[in-house]
Amino acid sequence: MQRTAPVSEPRPGRFPRFVASKPGRLLRVAFGASLVGAGLFAVGGPAGIALAAFGLVPIVTGALNLCPVAPLWGGHFFGANYCEARPPKR
Repeated sequence: MQRTAPVSEPRPGRFPRFVASKPGRLLRVAFGASLVGAGLFAVGGPAGIALAAFGLVPIVTGALNLCPVAPLWGGHFFGANYCEARPPKR
């Protein structure tokens, strides 16, 4: 009978931890808002609407703490999996 080593969870690097942190999430929301604004007010037309629609992706992922590209490198889709457990408030 062959024994296999236990599979461990991948340790997140700096980038996934930053993206899941509060500043990273705020940065994604701000970036998405700037894409929406640029698409609607600077570019205009069908290309501007497409840019604005694409800008909704970082807003939603930042607000909901999701990372849709993390599974591509073995990470978690849910950003909360990168956050350390906090002690309960008294």
